[in-house]
Amino acid sequence: MDATRLGMLATLAAAGFAAETPGDLLDWVRRDDRRVVMLTLETPEDWALLPRLRDQRADALVVAVLTDASVRSYVRAIVAGAVAAVPRDVAPEAVRRVFENVVRGVSTLPAEVVAALAAPHEGTGDADEPPPPELGWLRDLADGATVAQLAKRSGYSERAMFRLLRELYARLKVRNRTEALMLAQRRGWL
Repeated sequence: MDATRLGMLATLAAAGFAAETPGDLLDWVRRDDRRVVMLTLETPEDWALLPRLRDQRADALVVAVLTDASVRSYVRAIVAGAVAAVPRDVAPEAVRRVFENVVRGVSTLPAEVVAALAAPHEGTGDADEPPPPELGWLRDLADGATVAQLAKRSGYSERAMFRLLRELYARLKVRNRTEALMLAQRRGWL
């Protein structure tokens, strides 16, 4: 367990909340007495889990912990089902405040995030931009990395890396790596 997670658990425990780290989050959220989830959004799998949590239990309150605290990431997290978000490197007091607000039914977001959400054409026009880890994959591929090298750097098997790249290409609505890299170049992601 990393220091950030330990710090968040300690902060919530000190504020009187029973904080835990379940092994099976989807099973845990189905329980009647479990409603607030803090989910770190770092990998494509984390981002895919967010809407699944919402689908599993519509009244689950998910606080997204963002490794990339850009307006785009905030908007993406809220649109995917989070009710609030905090940067991963935020001060413990801010984590406690956001968590307490969510428990009370209040979501506090930065003004620029609210503005982006209120103007969907501006705020979500680039919503199809992949999250930072996937942008890194595209950059590495553009620099000549092989899928095997990418898999090793990312901690995946080569087979899993191929699957993740196929899923990325499908979300980008392209057929292959070449088209994905051409799109990334046009969009200024590289």
